[in-house]
Amino acid sequence: MTESRRARAASALLALAALLCLRLPTNSVQILNVDEADFAVEAGVLLDGGRPYVDFVEKKPPLIYLLYAGALGLVGRYNLPAFRVLLIGYVLASALFLAAIARRLYGESVALLVAPLYALTVSVGLPMDVHAANSETLFLLPLLAGTYFSLQGKERAVAAGICVGLAALVKQQAGMQLPILIAASWLERDRRQRVALLCAGFAACWAAALIGLAVAGSLGAFLYWTIGINGYYIANGNTLASSLRLAAGALRLMFGFAPGVWLVGATRLAYEFLRPNARRPLVALWALGSLLPISLGGRFFPHYFLQLFPPLVLLASAGAVGFWERVATRPWLRVVGTLAAAMLLVIAPAARMVAFHDAEALSVPHAMPDARAVASYVRDHTAPSARVLFWGYGSALYYLSERRPATRFPYVTYLVGAVEGTPSWWSPFHPSRPLEIPRAWDLFFEDLERHPPALFIDTAQAGYFGFYKFPPARYPRLQSFLNAHYLRGEVAGFPVWSRRP
Repeated sequence: MTESRRARAASALLALAALLCLRLPTNSVQILNVDEADFAVEAGVLLDGGRPYVDFVEKKPPLIYLLYAGALGLVGRYNLPAFRVLLIGYVLASALFLAAIARRLYGESVALLVAPLYALTVSVGLPMDVHAANSETLFLLPLLAGTYFSLQGKERAVAAGICVGLAALVKQQAGMQLPILIAASWLERDRRQRVALLCAGFAACWAAALIGLAVAGSLGAFLYWTIGINGYYIANGNTLASSLRLAAGALRLMFGFAPGVWLVGATRLAYEFLRPNARRPLVALWALGSLLPISLGGRFFPHYFLQLFPPLVLLASAGAVGFWERVATRPWLRVVGTLAAAMLLVIAPAARMVAFHDAEALSVPHAMPDARAVASYVRDHTAPSARVLFWGYGSALYYLSERRPATRFPYVTYLVGAVEGTPSWWSPFHPSRPLEIPRAWDLFFEDLERHPPALFIDTAQAGYFGFYKFPPARYPRLQSFLNAHYLRGEVAGFPVWSRRP
């Protein structure tokens, strides 16, 4: 093995060690983020032969559910911890693709730092945001592969477009990488061919997906839920003032976990703007372009920032290596710089993660003791094939209960006008009625006629997931349905309605 290969192997091993050390201690609970439960429940419908957007409703593209179905079909549909172990290899592959990008743009020294630094950066933060099997983590691998292929000229432009198309089929926001790569390609002499081939690859990928959805009989519903309802989701986001507050809070949170990466990365970005000979247009376009999908709707959930981390890590690594090379003749500066880098880039971020090793803390708010108790009751009092209904944001409870929803809605936010990440969900002073989707109510009652639930569990009274604004009594047709067909009991603070004999 050559010295270069040994160095690359050592870099990859450091990245793997960082992923294992930082992620395994938080893998002690079934659910880290409720999004995992959403996707797991929806993937379960696919595994049972259901159709996306018809037998379950979601606003994301189809590949996220297929990835979940494939993984959970392999490790068990109620085994998210095993899925997250598989995810470690997936993130490692992402780190190695980013290192390959760095090798093309900045050289070998930067590439050797990029892989372990990326593994560290995407593993420090609130575990519910950075360790969960979320859509950002899953779309980054094809996005990084596409970006790497785009650097290899027009010969790989179609492959680049296909990979970016796959990323966008996991989550729409990943599609921002297409205009970023188009803008970067426009600086090349063969730009017209590159851009045409890049777009052709992207279009071919999406055309294949749309044909597949049409064959499955899901195309119309896909267009409604992923385009129409996403427009509703973005249009009913937060006000500018609220968005700015949320952005500041999220940035402060993410900066606190990895201050060195943010400081050195931002400094390097400014340096590249000021020094044309140091400039890497793709990286600047990537960093700035990633801010747009992060900002849509003004919610600024911390896991959105995972999309920004690849260019940020490239910049931070280039900045650190550049400093190291500039102080080659000053050993004392190298010592000081090494100690500072170790503290800011490694020790401080890793030390903050020690606070997240408590299983009960990791279970807030989706799998706290009362939620686990009612889920256990459902398992004990229904057959494995039974369908149940959790009124509220119920996907985590379906997962914990190991029961399929009686409706296509794993959560009923569309019915009641509770738009995620906004005051319409939790504020008594923010009206939700105007945000209700009448079509959702019609589909909901169609489902209840087709699959009457064995149990109906109201999560509003218990305040589960802050759903206290929306008790069934607020909706006369629903309350009449319950009164006519069910008897009310209570388990762990949750009203439980059982079918009348």
